[in-house]
Amino acid sequence: MNAEPPRTNRNQADRAKQGIFVFSGLGQRDLFASNRIEQTDAGWRLLIRNPWYTGTHLSTVSSLGIAVNGHNVSEGHIFLSLRGQMVPAAYAKNLHEIWWGMGEVAEVFLTDPAIPALLKDTNEIGVEIDMRTTFSYGFPDDTLPYRLTGEVERG
Repeated sequence: MNAEPPRTNRNQADRAKQGIFVFSGLGQRDLFASNRIEQTDAGWRLLIRNPWYTGTHLSTVSSLGIAVNGHNVSEGHIFLSLRGQMVPAAYAKNLHEIWWGMGEVAEVFLTDPAIPALLKDTNEIGVEIDMRTTFSYGFPDDTLPYRLTGEVERG
C-alpha cells in the first residue's frame, strides 16, 4: 500500500487523500469474495464484493479494469453479473436501475482468450474500479479510485 497520507484535515485535498487511503484499505480487505478463478460457460469467473460502504446503483461503477498476472484484460472482455443480470463492464455506468447492495457479491466474467495460457496454480489479480460517489467527499471528479490486488487459485 502507498505511504500513509497526512493526518490533518486542513484542506479538501488532504481529506480526499485520507478518504481514498481509508476506503482503499477497506476495499483491499473485503473485495474478493472467493480466492478462486474458475472456468464457466460464460468465461473465467471471479467473485467480488461491493467495495463501497453502502449499497449503490451499478451506474456508479464508471470503469472496471482487471489484470491477470500482469495482463490487462480489455474492457470488451469483462462482464459483471448481479442476481443473474449480466452486463458488459463498459455499459455498467448506464444502469441506474440495478442496485449493488452493501457486501453483495457480483460475478465478474472474463472472456479474454489469452487467459488460459496466463493462469498458474496461484494468480495475481489486479482490480481497478472507479466508483462515482453520489455525494461529494472531495475525491477528484467525485470518483473513488480503487486499485486493489489479490491472489487467487485456479479452480
